[in-house]
Amino acid sequence: MDDADRIPEDLTELERLLMRSCSPFRWVEAAERLVLQVDNLRDWLIKNHFLRMHMSESGPYAATDFAEAFDAACEILRGGSSALEASGLRRSSFSVLGVAANLCGRVQNSLRYSVHEIDDHDAQAVALAVLYAMGYMDATVDVNGNEVDGWGPNSLAYEERLSQP
Repeated sequence: MDDADRIPEDLTELERLLMRSCSPFRWVEAAERLVLQVDNLRDWLIKNHFLRMHMSESGPYAATDFAEAFDAACEILRGGSSALEASGLRRSSFSVLGVAANLCGRVQNSLRYSVHEIDDHDAQAVALAVLYAMGYMDATVDVNGNEVDGWGPNSLAYEERLSQP
């Protein structure tokens, strides 16, 4: 492998190279930024050569082939959750990949089928990516709504509705 093909280990440098490939399209930027936030997904994409280096007249850049990665992950998942885990990709990371692929327009999958497997940490990254894609580039997300025990007004109302006949 040529040095120009190596993915930088420094995440700041990798982000710079990824942003170079997708700017000014903020929804693609959001997808690539999301990949950077989810270590397991980023590592899987690099290991399987879905996140690659490229060269243009203006210099090197990095890009993720979301359609190819999502298709490959779906094919692996046909073997069951154990096959997915054996590939090195967690269920939450697979779901995040679906969201990222959808954000950048490379696949058309329902958000409904992606979100139910996303864990708390990845949920925050997904919410930030969606907000970024919408133009709220400096938004923040608190998945617990500042509630220490996780029971805010929406959670309490939901539980109350469930307890009613």
